[in-house]
This record gives sequence, structure tokens and C-alpha cells, in this order.
Amino acid sequence: MKMTFKILSVLLMAFFVSGNQVVAQNCSKKKLASNELKGKYDYRGQSMFKEMASGDSATLSVVLYSKQNYRLFVAGEQKLGNINYQIYVPRKKFTRVVKAVKDRTVQVYKKDPMGFYLYDSNGEKIPAGEEVIKDTIWTRETTSINDLVFDSRTSDLSFWEATSGKTQNITIKVSIDKAPKKVSGCIGVYVGCEYSNASQFIR
Repeated sequence: MKMTFKILSVLLMAFFVSGNQVVAQNCSKKKLASNELKGKYDYRGQSMFKEMASGDSATLSVVLYSKQNYRLFVAGEQKLGNINYQIYVPRKKFTRVVKAVKDRTVQVYKKDPMGFYLYDSNGEKIPAGEEVIKDTIWTRETTSINDLVFDSRTSDLSFWEATSGKTQNITIKVSIDKAPKKVSGCIGVYVGCEYSNASQFIR
């Protein structure tokens, strides 16, 4: 009897694993975007498909390779309602900061009431003593920030196109609006590319 229970448990686990694989495969096979929206881009490289539900959110990373044109967008099943997404591109920010402040002793010289130096008979400045001044040593601090370059909630376009001047990772944040009744469905993050000789990043 125990052996029968173990076999049944293994079969159930296999069924659930197989079931999850079927869901993923179905999402990738479903037509979530029109050919017009896809345009003349190849989406076979980095496009991702997954199941999401009302109120869910996900953050994904995509690599943009140097000198290639890209079209990115997110689409999903109509039953999910509003699918919002934002695209962020990393940027380095340089800030001038104080590294250290050091004391330095300098010679000071006598001046007349008008502020001009006084000289001796040899034409040399007349010493008036020493003074301690503060020397500030500056350095440059580099921080990485993410610039929002596309927001589906405010953009008039259904996609974002760009040409990357260098290979870099960008971030896509996807969120599904909440609904009175939670609904699950497939979404697709479409990453299409075509080769280009462009060397600048076009937004």
C-alpha cells in the first residue's frame, strides 16, 4: 500500500511539472502581438513569455548589443486588461566631491594700505610671517543611475525603438493593473533587432 502511495505521489509531481512546462510553451506559441506591431524585426533572440495575473509585476533585464537597431514592446492577452511597462537605460553620473582637506603653511608678505606688496631695497617682497591655509583635494565620484526612456502609460507609441552605441543591459518593468477578480494570462516581452552601422543611442 505504501509503495502504491509513493508511485502515485511521483506521478502527481510529474504531472504538475509537465503542466508548468505546457503553460510556458503555450505562452510562447500564442499570438500576442500583430505583425504590424512587430514590424521587420527578428524577435527570436531575447523575447520572453510568461504567465502573469492581475496585480502582478515583474522586472526583466535585456542586453542591447552595440550597433544594432531594436524595437521593444510588451503585449498580452486581452483578458489581463491594462499591461503597463517602463524601460530604463543605465547612465553614469559624475559628481565632484571633496577627498580631503589638508593644512598648508605659506609665507605671507607685507602690503601697503592699497593692498600692494612692499619691497625692500633689493626688490624682494618683505616677509610678514607665515600663515596656515586649507588645501582642498577634490576627486570625482561615479554613480550609476537608471534613466526612464519609455513609459507605456504616457507614450503615444506602442513600442520603443533604439540604436545602442555600446553593449549594455537595460531594465524592463512590467505591471498588470489590479482587478476585482484576479485573472491569469500570458504576456510577451518582445525584443526585436536588426543590424545597423549607427554609433549613437537614439531614443
